[in-house]
Amino acid sequence: MTQDKLFALIKSMTPAEKAYLGKYSRLNSVREKPDYLLLFEFLDDSEEYDESAIMAHFAGEKFISQLARKKTQLKDKIMESLSVYHAQRTTESGLRLQMNLLPILYQKATKDKTLLREYESLLRTIRQKAEKDECFSVLVDLFPWERKTQILQDTNKHDDKVIEVLEARESAQVMHDDELKMESAAIRTQLIILKDPKIEKTENRQVFEQTVINLLQDIQPEQLSIKAQRDFYYTQSAYYGYLGDWDAAHAAAKHLIETYPETQTKISKEDKRNLCRYLVVAGQANYYDAHLEIIDKLKLNISEDDISMFNTIYFKTLLYYLNNYEFESAIKIAENVELRWEELSAVIEKRRQLAYCSNIMVAFWFGGKMDAAIYWLSKILNAENVLQGQRFINNARIIQLPMYYDYEDDNLDNRIESTRKVLTKKGELNEHRQIILAGFRKLIRCADKQEKMACIANLQQKLTEIKQAKNLNTADLECVLLWCEKNA
Repeated sequence: MTQDKLFALIKSMTPAEKAYLGKYSRLNSVREKPDYLLLFEFLDDSEEYDESAIMAHFAGEKFISQLARKKTQLKDKIMESLSVYHAQRTTESGLRLQMNLLPILYQKATKDKTLLREYESLLRTIRQKAEKDECFSVLVDLFPWERKTQILQDTNKHDDKVIEVLEARESAQVMHDDELKMESAAIRTQLIILKDPKIEKTENRQVFEQTVINLLQDIQPEQLSIKAQRDFYYTQSAYYGYLGDWDAAHAAAKHLIETYPETQTKISKEDKRNLCRYLVVAGQANYYDAHLEIIDKLKLNISEDDISMFNTIYFKTLLYYLNNYEFESAIKIAENVELRWEELSAVIEKRRQLAYCSNIMVAFWFGGKMDAAIYWLSKILNAENVLQGQRFINNARIIQLPMYYDYEDDNLDNRIESTRKVLTKKGELNEHRQIILAGFRKLIRCADKQEKMACIANLQQKLTEIKQAKNLNTADLECVLLWCEKNA
């Protein structure tokens, strides 16, 4: 297992990381290439791990008699080089690297006070950068080293300077604690809405009430760091969604994206989460003005082979075009998704697959490509026994009725009855679906075009009334209403 893990580690390294290991390995080596680097190069060139091949290749080398030890050394050196190579990846990791010099310089300054300025200069540089980039944990950890400066300078006689350093640490600690508090709220929220986007299930509502809502109490977001503000607004948007106030949820989500500068050229995984949250909430609140702008931000520094971000970007873009009835543009997105469907369906959960199938089906249907629409409908209905995403399957059973009507299907009467039986058995035959089923039973028995148009208009009126009366916003209802509008 250790051998396989080492081989997997080597294969996971980027070309830049491998090149840096080569340079790093030579820093304290007498030989041009240390033994462990020779082993690394052989394993890097190998297609699979084969210990007998290693033994044969290095048969004349002394180290081969202690191969296990050499592999351990190689793994340690890889870890060291990766640590150094990525040390400047974030502001905090870079500052921590600089802080490693503080005990060394301090020790030297205790022996020769002429070096105290060098020590103070490093402290000042770290503090200024930490304050600018709101690295509060670094500011808290700087305190003992700043206190040592005062001791060396005997500034304990000047109470104001000591108090100033103490208060700076206390302020940083408060900001850091607020960051942790808001981070906790955001993570707990994310875990809940991943399972239940609107926090509708009783058990999820209880968890949200017990573990998240109290964390939002008495918070003044303008007093928080940027990071804490983002976590706060992310959580607040979920809180208003939990209350069913999607306008307020959208306002919170808008505050969230306003924390990002327009000139930003890179986004982190957390940034992607926040931007996606805005798209979700804006969709629920029917605010689509900023959708394409946010989607463009999501596209920043994304590689072609990043199937996860392809999923997010294309799913949200498809939704945008569907909600704005831009079906030609929706079809172009759907066709791009089709090209990568096998790759995409291998990494996304069944619920998201069904959501995709449903949206692609609608795009092709209202875009006039009926054969393609029927194909994606069949993918949904063939997933009847899938536990996840049953609402998409139930919606599809209703949506198939106007689709097959357009398709001039001779078997529509049987489809209507089959839909009634299945939805009744599932306990999903609610009032608006009963109206749709009854409407299509009448429609297929109409004698002429005029009678059909009157039947469709009547169905549209009834569905509009129940939508307004019960404030319904379901995919099957919206699709049938749109179809009625186009055919009445």
